[in-house]
Amino acid sequence: MNLHFDIRDIFRCVRLGWSGKKIWVGLLGLFAAWAGYSVLLLIAHIRAGSGSLWQRYGLFPGATLGEFDLFGTGLHILGMVFALAVVFVTTSMMCKITFQQLRGDEFYSVGDAYRFARARWIAVLFGPVAVFALFALFVVAGIAIGWVAGWIPSVGEIVFALCFIPIFFAALLAVFIGLVFVVAVIMSPAIVGTEGYDILDVVIQSFSLTWSQPWRLVLYAVWMIFAVWVGLMVMGALTMAAIGLIAMACGLFMDVKLANLFDRASHYLLFVPEKWDDLFASLPAPGTPLGAEVWGGGILGVMLIVITGIVVAYVQATYASGLSLMYVVLRHRKDDENLLARDDDLEVVSEEADDNTDSETA
Repeated sequence: MNLHFDIRDIFRCVRLGWSGKKIWVGLLGLFAAWAGYSVLLLIAHIRAGSGSLWQRYGLFPGATLGEFDLFGTGLHILGMVFALAVVFVTTSMMCKITFQQLRGDEFYSVGDAYRFARARWIAVLFGPVAVFALFALFVVAGIAIGWVAGWIPSVGEIVFALCFIPIFFAALLAVFIGLVFVVAVIMSPAIVGTEGYDILDVVIQSFSLTWSQPWRLVLYAVWMIFAVWVGLMVMGALTMAAIGLIAMACGLFMDVKLANLFDRASHYLLFVPEKWDDLFASLPAPGTPLGAEVWGGGILGVMLIVITGIVVAYVQATYASGLSLMYVVLRHRKDDENLLARDDDLEVVSEEADDNTDSETA
């Protein structure tokens, strides 16, 4: 795919996000994140003696921090961290598929992306952690300096005042590292997904991007967010229009049965769109559902959840495509290097090395 290597390329993420492979990866990731989070949270609820979980939460268990004891709170936090980690890894898989797509490789499969992510997930997750650890080191050093200055009477205050200039520049560097951490969190899936880098390289590229391309980073990120929002609006409008068409066409004969099915199904959704009722204006008011309608409404609710998941997965795929485009363009601007023209042999050797490493570990 021919790129301009400027901001004009970023809006292509709306089209690149509409990919069955990426949406499938997103759906699998959403299911894995939901399953892991739900299991851990249900264990916490059961330990706390919470009752009527199905009536309270349905398919989407929830809780507020501080609702459980220390162990239960730990499970809750672990569930959120697990879900976030799954989203990061699946985003890197989407970035890898997008990168191969940009290079003209339309046959790069979900299985290939999974094998890539299995070899590189540590870099995706712990690249930002390494930057944060560096930031935390500066903060801890500052706390230690304050403790020593406060512990030594009289002399501590004078030494602190005399050393304030280097302390200030160290703090300034810490602020910069904090900005690098934000960049690493955002860009690590793309950095790994496009080049297969390890933790150290994620740190280096995050510092390099923040230092040499700060304004383009901000501008491209804002433009990408706008593009993702446009994609969501279009996808959401098409989805709602399709459901409205189903209600109008199928309701000609199903009548109140269809109204009962959709009314029952709406209770399974995590949230109901504002204009949900407007979609069913052609249907009569729902009544009391019969046995088959209760079961049918439950099944329809699961189907609507899957459709919602497809919309969310498309948004994630659009975001991942935008990240890949951003990184390719920024690397070209920063290093005058066209990653799309990289030698295929080098990539094959890298992936074979990863496979051999996995085999030896197993």
